[in-house]
Amino acid sequence: MNIYKVLPDLSNDRQMRLWYQGLRKQWSAEDIDWKKALPNVSKSKFDDLARVLTPVLTGEQSALYSVSGLIPVLGHRSEVEGQMFLTTWAVDEARHTELFARYFHRLEREPLSIRKFPAGFLFQSRIISKEPVEWLTGVLVSETAAQLISHELRDLDLDPVLSEICAGVLEDEARHLGFNHVYMCDRFKDIYQKDGEEEAEKFALHLEKRRQYVFEGVAPIFNALTKECESIGMDQEKVVHEVDRITKLRLEKAILAGRKAALGESVPEESLIVPVGE
Repeated sequence: MNIYKVLPDLSNDRQMRLWYQGLRKQWSAEDIDWKKALPNVSKSKFDDLARVLTPVLTGEQSALYSVSGLIPVLGHRSEVEGQMFLTTWAVDEARHTELFARYFHRLEREPLSIRKFPAGFLFQSRIISKEPVEWLTGVLVSETAAQLISHELRDLDLDPVLSEICAGVLEDEARHLGFNHVYMCDRFKDIYQKDGEEEAEKFALHLEKRRQYVFEGVAPIFNALTKECESIGMDQEKVVHEVDRITKLRLEKAILAGRKAALGESVPEESLIVPVGE
């Protein structure tokens, strides 16, 4: 029998604020004007766009499954505030899955199959873990990649419907990355206080190695889509470089914030933000 916390104290204010944001910021595919005409571009360009969107759709589907799997894990740990936020994260990923599936229907095209695009599916397998912080380290890579790709697609403005979808997705991804930082910070604060600095530094090194392992799966995705990225105007080398740079910096900032919190030092929230294109 699984025992859950009967009366949670809900005292983690930062996680609770993200939970409230997740509740208030909901939107749906019905908010998109799907009747807007497709731009007058070549058939081959839409073929290439569909191929580039394949890892986006598979990433959203995989995120839905993995987030849903972590909800009971946090329940077992009596981390109710985080558990509640993950329910909104799961809804976000379900919405993104629907949006991009409907967008493929708009294009009248299908995503690449596993046989034709193994890199995209193998990348998702690297993220899986039942340890929340290990999972969040892997998700840090996938969410940052999704954020960067959404920025590129929105700014390229290939289709007003796709630009509108990406603008909404960017707001959701920012919230997910905010939770990623807060949870990691809280976890490292606990490790520093309970196990000491040496153990915390060992765990930090473990997570950096895990980040690198997951990141190694990013380049093969874009290498398989070089022609398609060039066709639609996406700078794949920039995206890959930025995923590495930003995720490394975000992980370092979360660990540093946890250490400072354990020592009773305050860390201004604005100093923890790592904007895309910084």
